[in-house]
Amino acid sequence: MIEVRRVSGSGMLKEFIRFPWTSKIYENDPAWVAPLLLDQKTLFNPKKSYFYEIGEAELFLAYRDGRPVGRISAHVNHLYEKKYDTETGFFGFFESVNDREAAAALFDAAAHWLKGKGKTVMNGPQSFSIYDSVGFEVEGAERMPAVGLFHFAPYYRDLAEACGFVKSVDWHCFLVKKSDYAVFEPYLREARKRLEDKTDVQFKTLVKRDLGKRIKDVQHIFNEAWEGNWGHLPLTDRQAAMLVGELKLIAIPELAIFAEKDGKTIGFIISLPDVNPALRLLGGRLYPWRLIRFLLEARKTKRVRTIIMGVLPEYRGGHIDDIFYLKTIEDGIRLGYTESDCSLIVETNHRMIGALKPLAAAPYKTYRIYQRPVA
Repeated sequence: MIEVRRVSGSGMLKEFIRFPWTSKIYENDPAWVAPLLLDQKTLFNPKKSYFYEIGEAELFLAYRDGRPVGRISAHVNHLYEKKYDTETGFFGFFESVNDREAAAALFDAAAHWLKGKGKTVMNGPQSFSIYDSVGFEVEGAERMPAVGLFHFAPYYRDLAEACGFVKSVDWHCFLVKKSDYAVFEPYLREARKRLEDKTDVQFKTLVKRDLGKRIKDVQHIFNEAWEGNWGHLPLTDRQAAMLVGELKLIAIPELAIFAEKDGKTIGFIISLPDVNPALRLLGGRLYPWRLIRFLLEARKTKRVRTIIMGVLPEYRGGHIDDIFYLKTIEDGIRLGYTESDCSLIVETNHRMIGALKPLAAAPYKTYRIYQRPVA
């Protein structure tokens, strides 16, 4: 028999956070990269996490015979309510052994809490928001995701669908390989030069001492540029601060490019080296001897991931996004990278997907967000 309990107290929160480790779901899964435990603790700390400024959450653990067999969050996002509707609530941080009864009990507990908040639809996984970890892998689950993305047990899709969830929307990961790009490289390099010659927009790379100002530009442009994209919510100041932390650690200045016109920043693209294979060595823990191994392994990565980009709406149509992609790939190859990951891109963003076609980009992983009525 399954018993679902609301998480209360530091002991249960620790059990919730550590469940992916203690359950051994991913013990023999080479695609899983453990999240950093320190980051997880921050994410669930109401005094430090960005989410508790904009939403409410409840955490649940499922037990069978006193042993934890699954976890889930139920949450509401007040920014979403103001922008879209007051009917939709969310689940996230779902992890479970391959047990339909346990999964059903977790989903039902989340739905019951959301019903008490007046919700009629449960959407997810979103852990916690649309720009965090979203979706279960429905394609490419056997491949390790790039930095900033997560891998889940392949059977989660089956559990969700068995419990009445249907597709809400898909988010794709695209990969540009040097070997494929090389076929078109002379033409694309000439195309990039021709596009740059036709515009008076200047393209500048990141100077790290300007990081604070640049992040303000990123926040402003992103919030405007992504308006109308599926589920878009503006980045909060605390989310922007989180991005600063990531960039300080692993950003490569040549791969953070900003477009300026008349001294005004009008667009940007930021790519990071894919350190996920190195992060896997940490196992979620920042022990000094593991950090040394991480640093050595991180130098070996041959892939970059474009994590965020945007162009102010009034400057679209000038091929700025095309120049961004071409410069990123060219500079990445020059720096020794052989693959460029562009993700996540929602299936309804036809403009961005279209911009990737000339680069011989191929989708290699798809994350699906699900939904079902709140009974």
